[in-house]
Amino acid sequence: MSELVDTTRRRTVGVRDVPWVFLAPRRLFARVEDVAAYGWPLVLLLTAVTLVGQATVLTGLIDREVDRQVLDQIAQIDRQQRDVVERSELRRLYEHERKQGEFRKFLARLQVIVAEPVKALTAVLLVAAALYGVVALTGRKAEWHTLLTICVYAGFIDLARLLFELVLMLSFGTLEVYTSPAIGARWLLKGAGDLQPSVLAAVSGALSGLDPFRIWFWAVVAIGLLTTAQLSRRRAWIVCGLCWLAATGSRAALAVAAATQAARAAAG
Repeated sequence: MSELVDTTRRRTVGVRDVPWVFLAPRRLFARVEDVAAYGWPLVLLLTAVTLVGQATVLTGLIDREVDRQVLDQIAQIDRQQRDVVERSELRRLYEHERKQGEFRKFLARLQVIVAEPVKALTAVLLVAAALYGVVALTGRKAEWHTLLTICVYAGFIDLARLLFELVLMLSFGTLEVYTSPAIGARWLLKGAGDLQPSVLAAVSGALSGLDPFRIWFWAVVAIGLLTTAQLSRRRAWIVCGLCWLAATGSRAALAVAAATQAARAAAG
């Protein structure tokens, strides 16, 4: 009975404490113990991310954007092939583009409904594992449940970013929305005209690190690390700063790879 009472007493955080990650993260993390109290908050996080993806699909913006791309492609085929191939071949090309459009719609829906929750879960686990290794290397006792709890609650900051992006999509009627200075850089650099897509993607990916929500995420993680005494104040901020730089570099590299692949596909 005493063990049961002690376990109940130590489970001091749960779903009811999620708002505190926005209002008073120090107060939240001061109550964290090295117990598996992150289960229901994690379920709530993944469910909310899935619902945001479903809401994105219900806006119809994905279908509208893909339909616009299909019409543009059909118009390009019409300009280039009208006097070259027979009308039956044109109809076949049109139908092929429409089928490709339906497939792209399916992939886009799958991405926002399935891939986003998977990405959120993967991010929580990877960040927690990386922090576990760093804490262990410092000679302190690395507490896995504590670190995972910190990352789960910090994940709600990224959920706030997704919700804000959804509001922007509804306000401007487009899927191409940003919460970082990347959108301004894209407009300015596109005006230059002679820049390669890979350069534009690299700059946009680098500037994505200045997203206030991403900075907020790592600030919350740093507060969690020092509040739970997993790392000292100096080490907590240095580690989170390096993780922020690594994440920014990874996004830039992925953006360059995607832009290069798209350019090759267009050329081919």
